[in-house]
Amino acid sequence: MKKVKIAFWLIILVFAGVFVYQNKILFMAKQSLSLTLPFLETLQTPELPHAVLFLVFFLTGFLIAYFSGLYDRFKSKKTVKNLNAAAAAQQDELTALKSELESLRSASPGGSTASEEQGTKQTT
Repeated sequence: MKKVKIAFWLIILVFAGVFVYQNKILFMAKQSLSLTLPFLETLQTPELPHAVLFLVFFLTGFLIAYFSGLYDRFKSKKTVKNLNAAAAAQQDELTALKSELESLRSASPGGSTASEEQGTKQTT
């Protein structure tokens, strides 16, 4: 499965490279962005190639998606931590109950529990 994933991403990368190479003129064309607001003077960027603008907007979207999912990841980690603590506490309780059961079995005469003795009396 790991090799299939690597091959898949390699194919995607090759197609992306071919796409960029065949559209080199578009990606290397320069353009300036401007922002006009009524209460400020016009803001304008220097002329940048489209490839740089695509990369900036892609990274901006990636960062927005990353930070929007950050809260959910922290919440999930906290939930996993709480569930692991509860499982450990239950495991400790189970161990304590098993040791108590073993001590009760060894304390009863003949090494059998009272419920086992009642079960044999009822069957006879």
